[in-house]
Amino acid sequence: MKLFDAILAGAVAAGLMFSFAGGAFAQDSAEAGMIDLANEESDATNNWLKVCSELDDGGQACIMRQVVTNTGVFTGSFLLRNDPSQESRLLAVASVPIGVLLPFGLTWQIDGGKPVRVPYMLCDPNACSAQLVVNESYIQSLKRGNQLKLIAKNRQNEDITIAINLAGFTATYDNPEGISIEELNEANSTENVLEQVLQDRANQLREEMENQSAPATPGATEAPAQ
Repeated sequence: MKLFDAILAGAVAAGLMFSFAGGAFAQDSAEAGMIDLANEESDATNNWLKVCSELDDGGQACIMRQVVTNTGVFTGSFLLRNDPSQESRLLAVASVPIGVLLPFGLTWQIDGGKPVRVPYMLCDPNACSAQLVVNESYIQSLKRGNQLKLIAKNRQNEDITIAINLAGFTATYDNPEGISIEELNEANSTENVLEQVLQDRANQLREEMENQSAPATPGATEAPAQ
């Protein structure tokens, strides 16, 4: 069970950006202010990734997660842990990119329901996350809802709204099946290999372009990626 807890902690710290074929895809929208998550997939359960682990008592603990991107860039995510072995069985974690105003917290709102302001608990180089212990009543609201809005304040004190598409939430939550931790690790390992190949090719092309241009000033170093 320690491994499952480590994956949950790692997912939060990494900005919840797991993605691979066959799992929940990263919802993508080019609109900057309000990220619209109208689902174009015929199977709405593709909105969600579900990972489960067997408990010592024969039960299971599961994590559901959806990631939102804007032209391929991470803009937000929502994760729900359902673990009967924990004192707080149901724990929700929402994440947004860094650069938000921390004192305002992150507001969660299901459709037109009452908004809930949740304080940030963690920021890392990729994201800031807020977590909330929820109950079955909140789960039912998610099941009935169409959209969970995550509202943050940017540095200009403007609202930034990320919409989590709740289509497929009920089917995924009620389905006892989920991929195993081993399958998740295997898929992530395969993706990491592909990413490394693409990165190596990009570096090669960059070096070729640099060789065709004038030599750089001696002692100059490349600026770190922003």
